Amino acid sequence: MNQRTAGVFLAVVLLIALGIVLLWWSQRDKEITPGQVAVPDTPKLEADEALADFYYPGTGGQLFVEQRALPASESIEEQLSTLLEAFLLGPESEDLYPAFPPEVSLGHAMLTVDGVAQIDLTITGQNANLPWGSRQEMLAVYGLVDTVLLNLPEIQGVILLRNGEQRSTFGGHLDTTRLLLANQDLVAERTP
Repeated sequence: MNQRTAGVFLAVVLLIALGIVLLWWSQRDKEITPGQVAVPDTPKLEADEALADFYYPGTGGQLFVEQRALPASESIEEQLSTLLEAFLLGPESEDLYPAFPPEVSLGHAMLTVDGVAQIDLTITGQNANLPWGSRQEMLAVYGLVDTVLLNLPEIQGVILLRNGEQRSTFGGHLDTTRLLLANQDLVAERTP
C-alpha cells in the first residue's frame, strides 16, 4: 500500500469515527417524553396476586399477549391449574378470541417428576369433534402451550390429552403425540 492510499484510508476512518461521535453527542441529551412509546397498561396487583401472560388468537392468524392478575398459589400444580382455568375462560379483551369453544374444560393437570405438564382437556357437546382448520388448531394448542410454558419456567413441556387420552392429533391437523414446546413464532406484537 503506498502513502497516498494509506492517507485516504486513514482520512475515511477518521471521518466515520467523527460521524459516530457527533451522532452520539446529538442524541445524548434527548429525553423520552411520556406518550412517545406505547406501553400496555400493567394490571394493578394485590399482595396475594401474580401477573400472568395469556396467549390468545387475534386478527391475522396470530397469537397476542393479554396480561392478567391471578391469585398467587404456593405449589406449581396449583399455579398450573389456576392458569389453565383462567385461560379456558377466554380473553377479557374484545379484540381477541377464545382459543377453545366453551365446551372445552380442564379435566385435570398434573406435573410429572421430569417437569412435564400433562394437561387433560374435556370436550363435550356438539363441538366434541372440533371442526377446525389447521391454523385455528395451531393457535389453540400453542396458545395454551405458550401460556403454560412462558409463565411457569419450571415446566419443560406439555403433553396434551383429550378426554383422558393422548391422541395423534387434537383437532385433525397438528401432531400431539410428541412433547409440545413453546412456539413464539405465532406470537405477534400487539399494537396500541
